[in-house]
Formats: sequence, C-alpha cells, structure tokens
Amino acid sequence: MARFYRTAQQYVLSTLRAEILQGLYPANTHLRQEEVAKRLHVSTTPVREAFRDLRAEGLVSIDTNKGVLTRGLTVADAAGIYELRMMLEPMLAQRACVRITAADLEAAKRSHEAMVATRSPEEWSLLNESFHESLVKSQAQTRLFDIAESLSRAARPYVSLSMHVNEDIMASNNSEHAALLAAYEAGDAEAVYSQTRSHLENTRDAVVEYVNQWLAAESPLQMKSG
Repeated sequence: MARFYRTAQQYVLSTLRAEILQGLYPANTHLRQEEVAKRLHVSTTPVREAFRDLRAEGLVSIDTNKGVLTRGLTVADAAGIYELRMMLEPMLAQRACVRITAADLEAAKRSHEAMVATRSPEEWSLLNESFHESLVKSQAQTRLFDIAESLSRAARPYVSLSMHVNEDIMASNNSEHAALLAAYEAGDAEAVYSQTRSHLENTRDAVVEYVNQWLAAESPLQMKSG
C-alpha cells in the first residue's frame, strides 16, 4: 500500500476508482468483494467500505441480487453536479473565511505545498480533499457543509478522470489554489467567494471536456465487445 494512503479503505477506493476510470472495467462489470480483497492484499472490510463510497460517487451500483456493478460516467451528471456545487460552495467558503482558524489555514498551506510537489494523480487527489476540507472545517457542523460535501464526493471520479487524461490540470489547479489561499489569508470573504466559484467553473469546463474524450475513447471498445 502506497505511503500516502492513510487507511486500507482509502487505498482500495482510490485503486478501484482509477481502474474504472482507466477503462479496465466496462459498464456493468461485476466486482466481487473477495476477489478484490485477495488481489489488493486487504481484508474484505475496506473493500466493502470502498464499494459504498464508489456507489456514493456514482461509479457502481449495489443490488441485493446482482451485487456490485460498475456504471458509466455521463457529461450530464458531471455538468449537473458542478452547477450545484457552484451555487453552494462559494457560499460555504465565504462563511468559512470569517471563521477559519490559524491551525486550519496552516494545514491547508501544507496540503497545497505537497500538491505542488507531487506528480502522482492519486496522491494529488487525496491532498486536494484535505486542502479543501481544511479551508471549510469551521463549517463542519452545518447542513450546508453536509450538502456540499456530498456533492464534492460525487465529483471526485470526474476530477480523477480529468487528471488521468491530462495531468496539466494539476498545475492549473495548483495556481488557482494559491490564489484562494491568499484570499483566505487576507480575510477577504468576497474574494474567497469569487475565487471559489471561478475555480469550480474552470474545473467543470475541464471535466466536461475530459469526460467527452473518455466517452469517445470508450465507444470503440464497447462496439468491439458488443
């Protein structure tokens, strides 16, 4: 298990997500808990937990009779998720800016520095989650935070896909994160709002582009297997 994974569940989730996005499992592939656990050298517990997270992200369905089946990504889903995020997350960030602690701001800085240093999409994704979590941690007990977090989880496979298609997105996101950090440091809630919305808009546009590329690449494979 790579050192940057904090838990076995995180390792299994990231591995399966990457494999699905890389086309190793076409839509409606049956994933078996025991087989995954044996292949990844973990117990069945983190695999079961990873399956639940993959369902929350929209990458698999879980049926009592059919078991765990992979699902496909759609441009409509990606665009819809980001439209909702663009309405809610800037508001959450604006409120968090007023109440962010020095410790949480420092944690966000450390995550950002590590993101700039890494070349691994998997490690970058985990650091990206930590970065944004630190910035809005002061709002963790609010309903708005819960809703925004749910949407963020649903967006993760699309972000991962975009990075696997084009790793340059990490560099552009790092630049936007630096600007966002500066706004938080300045205590400029209006700038935090606009930077957050702009960041989400840019990510949405990149994600939609890369999902289209992915679907175009998948179509010939599906035709051959059909």
